[in-house]
Amino acid sequence: METIFTIIRQINFMQWLWIFAVFFALHELEEWNILRWYQRNYTDLPPSTHTSVRYWIVAVILIGFAWCAVATLAGNAVFAAYVFLPAIAIAFQNAIQHIYWTFLFKQYAPGIITAVVCLIPLGAFLAIDSMLQQLVPVWYVGVLVVLTIPGLVQTVRAKNRMTGQIRAIHNIGIRLAGLLGKSA
Repeated sequence: METIFTIIRQINFMQWLWIFAVFFALHELEEWNILRWYQRNYTDLPPSTHTSVRYWIVAVILIGFAWCAVATLAGNAVFAAYVFLPAIAIAFQNAIQHIYWTFLFKQYAPGIITAVVCLIPLGAFLAIDSMLQQLVPVWYVGVLVVLTIPGLVQTVRAKNRMTGQIRAIHNIGIRLAGLLGKSA
């Protein structure tokens, strides 16, 4: 156990942000075949296809890596914390949504494993660590937490209907599939 804590202490804050970005990518890849889950559980799906879903998954992963790059490439941990903690809050909100969907639909919700094992623990660690290192003030993290609440409330109210946020992501995939000429 001491070795784990030794390793954790040797990884700096910005390296942890990159680890979070990798975990987020793994979370998205866990959703690779999520379309059938949507079809089983939602009543108002847009015309998503396996291809369009996979396009939005790849797009979201690329956005996550780009966001992390913008945050960390300057080499300033304070700047990185301010810039990347909102991405962590968005991923944290989505992780909580996966927990809710698992209970609501009483089945595996693709993404739940990485949400519970990776995103929630590391996201909480990074938020706490950023405050302990005084990279950001407590109020900043508090605002980010409060900003996740409306999306979670929408998710609960929506039940078996897509929230606007999730529909928008699907529409991005559909548009990408159309632009790239793939609809299967």
